[in-house]
Amino acid sequence: MDVPSFHDGYFDGLRLGPDKLVHLFLRTVHGESYTLTLRGVERLALTEVRQGNILFDLVFRGPEEITLSDIQDLYFYGNRGDTSQATNLLQRTQTQGFRVLEINASYGAQGLVLFQDCEIANS
Repeated sequence: MDVPSFHDGYFDGLRLGPDKLVHLFLRTVHGESYTLTLRGVERLALTEVRQGNILFDLVFRGPEEITLSDIQDLYFYGNRGDTSQATNLLQRTQTQGFRVLEINASYGAQGLVLFQDCEIANS
């Protein structure tokens, strides 16, 4: 998938749709609008959503790149001592071919999305 650079661009919002569908509305620093459609969304954990969210970058990671820390953040396990449940979830997500979108912010919204498939289009 060919994703434009969103460095210093904007996260304008999201729509949670039916059937595990999520639309993220993004703009580049030059004002070009895009809709990132994520399908098969298993978990979404975004924090610090604010008016005027400025993106640092978007990082897409494949199943083999998902970490235990990602799972703990997505499922709100925190830094608990027993990681067996998170480890089991990590193995399941990797086996089922899930991917992670990491949203890093300069200001505002940041977090992770665990999903199966995605596409991006001009809006």
